[in-house]
Amino acid sequence: MDRTTGALIFGAVVIGFVIVMFIREQRGIARRKEARGGREIDVSDLIAFGSAAGEMNRKKD
Repeated sequence: MDRTTGALIFGAVVIGFVIVMFIREQRGIARRKEARGGREIDVSDLIAFGSAAGEMNRKKD
C-alpha cells in the first residue's frame, strides 16, 4: 500500500467518524429537548443570568 492509498483510507475513516459523531450529537440534542418538554433554553441567557433564566423560562409555559 502506497502513501496515497493510506491517506485515502485514513481520510475515509476520519470522515466516517465525524459523520457518526454528528449523528450522535443530533440524537442527544433531540433527547435533551424531549426531556424539557420540547422547550428550547437560550444558552446566552444561562450564561448571563445563570440558572435563574431557566427557571424564568419554565414559569412562562
